[in-house]
Amino acid sequence: MGNLTVRGLIAAMAALLITQKESLAQSNSVDSKPVPVRIGTAPASEIGALPPLTSAIGKRAAKAFLKGNWHEARDAYLEILRSDPDNAPTLTNLGATFLELEQYTQARKHLEKALQVNPGLHQARTILGVTYLRSGNSYRAIAALSRVVAEQPKNARAHNYLAVATLQRGWTAAAERQLQAAVSADPGFAEAHYNLAIRYMEKKPPAVELARRHYQRAIDLGATPSSRLSTRINSTKNDQ
Repeated sequence: MGNLTVRGLIAAMAALLITQKESLAQSNSVDSKPVPVRIGTAPASEIGALPPLTSAIGKRAAKAFLKGNWHEARDAYLEILRSDPDNAPTLTNLGATFLELEQYTQARKHLEKALQVNPGLHQARTILGVTYLRSGNSYRAIAALSRVVAEQPKNARAHNYLAVATLQRGWTAAAERQLQAAVSADPGFAEAHYNLAIRYMEKKPPAVELARRHYQRAIDLGATPSSRLSTRINSTKNDQ
């Protein structure tokens, strides 16, 4: 993502540093149990550089955010906003913090305000889409994320999130296209390769070789292996 032009006190990290250990949605099963679709994590180096910190409170907010100390990060961002209520990056980071705290109404409130201040802040719109996903509103997630990928067609993570949203609606062909766009935009994006492997195994008949290739690529890139998916790929391959 491109660099942000911001003003005031900000955190060292942009707000797209979202972590999630499990899926936002589950695909149709590839064996007796569903294999979870993964949303992945955006590393700091891939988010976009922000200007240097200029205050102790900003440093404290960034440190807490990076360590996953969500309550401490929330309090620090709120303190920043008391003196700079229209700081869009801080509003975005606070929205992401509320998202991790599973306080979705608060997350939406701050992310929507960030977009009112700066409608071009793709980080805020992407996180808003993820907030809709986690709170069960896949239609609004699709609307938000579709705008992101329309304006940033090389945004691999937005394509991956949009694939998760379309899977929630059962739009498997659309999800496959979004995952293909994700790996095309970023061939090193492990979670998109993993999700594409799931999608290929769900096809009728399964595209086993393509699934095996993307699954192995995901593992090579550091994705956590799935014994269920691996077993399904290998057993199906052996049956052919």
